[in-house]
Amino acid sequence: MFSARQFPTKLISAAFGVLIIMGVISISFAKNDGAPSGNTGSPGDDQTCAHTMCHSGTASEQIGLISTNVPASGYLAGETYLVTVTVTEADIVKFGFQASPQNLDGDRMGDMSVIDATETKLTGGGKYITHKSTGTAGSGSRTWTFNWTPDESTGEVGFYVAVNASNNEDDASGDHIYYDAIFIPEDPDNVPVKVDDIATIDCTVNAISNDMIYVQYQASGVHAVKAQIFDMMGRELLDEENDTQASSFTLDTSGLSAGCYLVVLTSGTARFVQQIVLP
Repeated sequence: MFSARQFPTKLISAAFGVLIIMGVISISFAKNDGAPSGNTGSPGDDQTCAHTMCHSGTASEQIGLISTNVPASGYLAGETYLVTVTVTEADIVKFGFQASPQNLDGDRMGDMSVIDATETKLTGGGKYITHKSTGTAGSGSRTWTFNWTPDESTGEVGFYVAVNASNNEDDASGDHIYYDAIFIPEDPDNVPVKVDDIATIDCTVNAISNDMIYVQYQASGVHAVKAQIFDMMGRELLDEENDTQASSFTLDTSGLSAGCYLVVLTSGTARFVQQIVLP
């Protein structure tokens, strides 16, 4: 047998070369057969697939990647709704995605179920749904569908999605990663309200200009009201608090670039969330 000192240098180099190649193949296969859990761009995940050892570069927001057939009045517990993810990019023939229903704390909201088991699968204990290797082909676009059944009275639910428009090469560079989110209200008739649970914020959000957002509200109870602005990756960009006598916020957004944001108001156990678009 060779000792470490005696083992030929060329054989050691060759062995490392094989290990590196095997590692690249393993990473490439993993991406091809579904995104690793925790890459939707939600506040709880705090990342998309645009990171080291997955896809290089940065993720870009793209509105309209995800939609549902939940009515405007909101979801009802026990009903099953259709969720659709669609990505479009000219000349691309291979696509991928990952989606997850979560609250702002990153907890899974409701249960997803697969419609086409040849193209999609659940991961992360059912918290995420992603593509399979047999569900990536497209010609300038790709659509995936799955079902979602909400839990009993879980409040507003955010559906987060990240997609990949792939250059169809077995490395981490050259792909385009996009992310989006929609926010689904709970139908007021979902669960009878108990007296102890009454805590509401009646709120309107209006943009005064590109640099200001005016938030007017009425909050029940005796709690102070906090206003926060988050970007779509869940990063807090602004935090202000009013005493119990105030009824509005004027939020300075002059330091924010164009794009989608979340305005979040909290008062005691009550929470109001609205997505806004700054031009």
